[in-house]
Amino acid sequence: MPAHHRALFASSLGILLITGCAPPGTEDGPDALTTAARGKLAPHALDELVAGRATQLLLVIADDPTAAARGPDAKRLIEALAEDGGATIDDRWDALPIVPMTVTGLAALAPLLDDARVVSATPVAYYQAFDAESFPLIGQPTAAAGGKVGAGTTVAVLDTGVDYTRAAFGCTAPGVPAGCKVAVARDFAVEDGSRDASGHGTNVAGIVVGVAPGARVIGLDVFDGATASTTTILAAYNWVLQNRATYNVAAVNLSLGGGSATAPCPGDPMAVAFATGRSAGVVTAVAAGNNATTNAISSPACAPDAVSVGAVYDANVGAIGYSVCNDPVTAADRVACFSNSAPFLKLLAPGALIDAAGYRMAGTSQASPHVAGAAAVLHAAFPAESASQLIARMVSGGRAVVDPRNGRSTPRLDVARALTLAVPDGTPPTGTVVINAGATYTRSRNVTLTLAATDASGVADLCIGEPCGAYVAYATTVATTLPIGAEGTRTVAVRFRDRFGNVANPVSDTIVLDTVTPSLALSGTTSGGRVAMTWSGADATSGLASFRLVAASGATAPAAGCATGTLLAQGTTTSFTHGPLTVGSTWSYRLCATDRAGNTSPGLAAKVIVR
Repeated sequence: MPAHHRALFASSLGILLITGCAPPGTEDGPDALTTAARGKLAPHALDELVAGRATQLLLVIADDPTAAARGPDAKRLIEALAEDGGATIDDRWDALPIVPMTVTGLAALAPLLDDARVVSATPVAYYQAFDAESFPLIGQPTAAAGGKVGAGTTVAVLDTGVDYTRAAFGCTAPGVPAGCKVAVARDFAVEDGSRDASGHGTNVAGIVVGVAPGARVIGLDVFDGATASTTTILAAYNWVLQNRATYNVAAVNLSLGGGSATAPCPGDPMAVAFATGRSAGVVTAVAAGNNATTNAISSPACAPDAVSVGAVYDANVGAIGYSVCNDPVTAADRVACFSNSAPFLKLLAPGALIDAAGYRMAGTSQASPHVAGAAAVLHAAFPAESASQLIARMVSGGRAVVDPRNGRSTPRLDVARALTLAVPDGTPPTGTVVINAGATYTRSRNVTLTLAATDASGVADLCIGEPCGAYVAYATTVATTLPIGAEGTRTVAVRFRDRFGNVANPVSDTIVLDTVTPSLALSGTTSGGRVAMTWSGADATSGLASFRLVAASGATAPAAGCATGTLLAQGTTTSFTHGPLTVGSTWSYRLCATDRAGNTSPGLAAKVIVR
């Protein structure tokens, strides 16, 4: 890709930490945080706040600790609490469960982080834009010939703006004349005095109205120079949801991003926003990124409710080189070398080389608006279907394309096929997971999962871990390994996915991992031809289950593990008197213990001359 089309991610260092009752002089020190508060923060933010540097944060809010729904009541309480503590509320987003704020130290954040209604606090990130014979490849002419053109719908393009005076849009001003395809053009970033300074957003919007010629676009400029901050993007996204009904918004397109995510990113504020949009009936198409990675996609495409989109060629354009890679061979449906890929990439679409609105560009930026336009076509054709059902149409109706770089198959958008499907399943699977048949303890990191899941369209696959790892075929029994970590309670989370691509929230089970044998103490006394043995033991993780005391005549102790020798005592007793024995004889003893996880100690040995 040209250098100016490559993804760049720069996260503003910052986030919050505090408790409400630090000793004098430590209010902004790193020890001011409770354990619960620390878990809500991005780790790299502490230094910025301790140093007293003003930091922008995004707080994700829940109504209460037990409620899944998020709403305005909790937000208003948190906003009031923040202002009372000296934080500055930067904006109020009525349609999103997110509060943007600026803080200068930890003290103002203590009551916020300790409030159960605050789910997470994330620093602001900055994204760059990802930089057509494509329509026949996705079946657009067939759809259009059948009257499926997205009439009456709108797609919001959050990008560098839209030059609505281009012939592709037919406007002298937004909404003027009546046939103008740009309903709104508005700057959410700093006003730059230009309809579109780079042409990127204009090209993206041109692709949308090419796929859905009956639709209109809303051009929202979220870029300040070369980057767009999450606060600006979320402000624009909030506006879209507030005005969704007015413009019949079917989809939002984000041809931007940064970073590299090897797993879905459900906790990111952008992911929370996209989930809110999906519940409201809006499909969010996001470019996967142009870094040529084969096991990761960019943020915010990694959000579970985003329709992440990679790029294929729409024709043989000859050998072509980009700043990150070269494609010596090109052909229709060949994945472009710059296109990011991952197991959780949802769709492919044409992204090279795409002519639209007077610009020729290549990138996943150009692939994503094909999907956003297709969502508008499907929304107009099936107005009663949910966003999940429309996404299911695109995913299940796609043509399978194998990426030769990693052998992974991903559906490529096919609008014509998506229109012919029966009503798709828009509901994710439900299911359960049980570790080691419900055992409380395990002494091995290797465990067996018993799985059960159901779905109207069938459960296709699953992934283990949170964040989710690679998907594997659904089975009722799966062996897995607990991640390396501390002894104690371990959790295994599983997500199920149906054949339409609907992914369930994780289900989980816990088990106590104990790989350490018990500790022991053993002592004995002898008199009157008898040996009195006493002992104790401890196991910090799973607890002691039983002891085993064995003996052998002579100076050689029974073998480690207490498998040999004469059994004297077994169970929970902690003493035993052996005898009568021959005075002057020598006896050797070994004490072993087993914990509740099944770990048996080698044992302690003792030698006694009988008195």
